[in-house]
Parts: sequence; C-alpha cells; structure tokens
Amino acid sequence: MTALARYPDTPAIYVCNGTRPWVERPPRHHNIKQYVAISGKMATYLATHYSLAKNRISIIPNFVDTQRFSRARKPISKPLRRAVLFGQNGFSPDEQTSLEHACHAHGISLDKIGGAYGNPNPNPELDLPDYDIAFAIGRCAIEAMASGCATIPIVPALAGELVTTTNFEDWANCNFSPRYFTTSEQVSADWLARQLDAYHPEDIGRVTADVRARFSIDRAIDDLQSLYRFAMNAPVRRAGKRSVARYLEMLAREADEQWESVALHEMKERRQERRIEQLERALEKSLMRNRTLVDYLATVADLPLDNEAADWKNAIALSGLFDPDWYMAQNPDVGKQDLDPLDHYLAHGARGGLEPAAGFDSERFYAVHPKLRDLDITPLEYLVRLAAVFDPAEAPHAELTDDGA
Repeated sequence: MTALARYPDTPAIYVCNGTRPWVERPPRHHNIKQYVAISGKMATYLATHYSLAKNRISIIPNFVDTQRFSRARKPISKPLRRAVLFGQNGFSPDEQTSLEHACHAHGISLDKIGGAYGNPNPNPELDLPDYDIAFAIGRCAIEAMASGCATIPIVPALAGELVTTTNFEDWANCNFSPRYFTTSEQVSADWLARQLDAYHPEDIGRVTADVRARFSIDRAIDDLQSLYRFAMNAPVRRAGKRSVARYLEMLAREADEQWESVALHEMKERRQERRIEQLERALEKSLMRNRTLVDYLATVADLPLDNEAADWKNAIALSGLFDPDWYMAQNPDVGKQDLDPLDHYLAHGARGGLEPAAGFDSERFYAVHPKLRDLDITPLEYLVRLAAVFDPAEAPHAELTDDGA
C-alpha cells in the first residue's frame, strides 16, 4: 500500500500466503489487478471473506527449487525407520511427546528440524533425502515430497493422512495442510499405524515425481510473469487517497485492539508480580518459622517427663495454648458431663482428635512428631515441656501456634 501510494500510476499484484494474522489480510486497492492464492481453498476463502471477484484471484501454489533440491531418495520397502518433524511450529511439549511415542511404538526414530526446536537448518535439501517419513505442511511438505520422503501433514491438535496419489489433489487444494479438513484425527500410535499401512514405495515415488513436475520454481516463475504482463496491460486509474485512507483505518482498528490487549496483559502482569511478592514473603516467613522449630528440636535430647501431671496442667493453663471457652463451644457434650475442659482434653480430647484452640492442627503436629503418640503425650504437654528446657522468653510458643503446628 505504501508503494501504491508512492507510485499511483503503477499496477500491482498481491500474493496471499496466509489469512490468519492481520498482516496477511489482502489490502483493497483499485490498482491491485490480481490477488494470488497459494491453494484452491485459500482462493475460495479470499473470495468469500473479502468479497473479491473470482476473476481477480489466481492460484500459484507454493513451489520447490528442484535444482537446489536435486537429490531425491528412492522409496524403500518397509519397515520405515527414520522420521523428521520438519519446519512446522506451534506444537506443545505434550504434542511433541505424543508424536515421539507414536513413532517409537513402530520402531521409528524422530528428529526435529526448524527454529522452533532449536535446530534451524539452512540447507534442508542435504538432510531430507535421508528420512523415510516427514511430518510437514505447506512448502516444507512440498520440499519433503520432492526429496522422496513419505509425507504426512500435521498441525497442532490435528493430524492428517499420508499423501498418496489417491488423495494428492485434495491435499494440493489445501496447500498440504489439514487445517482445511473437517477431521478430529489426533496423533497416536493407532493413527500412525494407519498411515504406515497406506505406504507403498511405488506410490510414494509417483508422488515425488508429480511434485517435482507440477510444483517446480520454474513453473511458478512462468505463472508470475504471465500475471505481471496481465497487470501491466490492465487499465490503471488514480485512486486518490481513499484506498490508502481505508487501509489506514483498518490498521488503526488493529492497533487499538492490540493496544488494549497489551494494556490488559500488562495489568495482569503487575497483579501477578504483586501476588508473587506476597507469596514469596509468606514463604520466607514460613521457612523462618520452620527453621526456628527445627533448630529447637535438634537441640532437645530428652524432655523432662518425671514432673507431676498437675504441674504440667497448670503450665498449660498459664501458657494460653488452651482456650477453654472455644473448646466448650466446639464440644458442648463436655459441659453436660460437668468436666473441667482442660481435664477433658488431657484425658480424652487429645486422643479423640479434638483441638485445644482455634487454628491448632493436631494431625499436622503428630505428623511432625509421631513418637509423641507412643509416649502418650499431648501436643500441649510437649510444648510446655519444651519451654521448660529453654528460657521461657525464648520458647517458640507464639511461632508454633501461629502456623497451627
């Protein structure tokens, strides 16, 4: 559109290589004389979604430089042993693993070529002929077939069929991509088994020959030059600024949507950062409490066990670790028995799994100190005995009760 604005008397053609991102949408301008689609399905899409007249759309498929890809392997008989995932990106780690497992189930090793896999290859023509099977779409599929590979188009979440002479025209009409197919086939060992069953060396050889003849770069250049001559002979009219203005309006809408998306993403990112900081502070606090407890427990050899039970009961009552009102509210039957709440807890409640106060977690406590069950010592007794070993001012009562341990 910039070139057409700069050269208002010059005709143009526009080649569509895709339709999904906005940068691939065909611009509208009177002096674009032909729109080129790379497959029949794409031509139909352009005519339907962008209201382009069918006589303004030509089809020139993706192509392969057969001089560069000069070596084509001779199809071999089964079993097939080497496969490559070539060029296609967007596969999740789980999807890649599924493909690896499917190949492994049939004794096939899988390599990956492409920037998406950390393995960019500027000269795939040297390596593709060494593979029996290629998983690829679009131009990559064409290059793989031209190299003699049995080619199976797959995209994320959708697996296609082996390209054969029987389904070749259907695949060519879709730029060798299963996106246009209405199928729910998924990558699996059973799916791959069906593709291997469809493999016949002679048929794959005919596919390779057909691709090298029909999808060569020489044929594409001839077709493009023919379109150039058509465009140069077509009448050109000054479209003024209206066409460019419409295009800029479209860009502005796209920019607004992306700006809102970016702003929303940044807001979510800031919230996540704040949440992460909160969690990190909470984690550090928890780790400090745990380290304090571990340090204390590591230095305790034997707790005093020979004191009178009444003394330990008084110590528990004075410690504040036991909440009689809360205990009675949670266990109303204790009041009916006319028992002292703390006596009930020490004699029956602790063994029955009753908690001494809000926020206390006896199960977690016994999980950390399983030997206390064998000693028949309640958690509160243990804590006050622990405090007796150390200076009460340093005993970790508060830290212990804060986290429910």
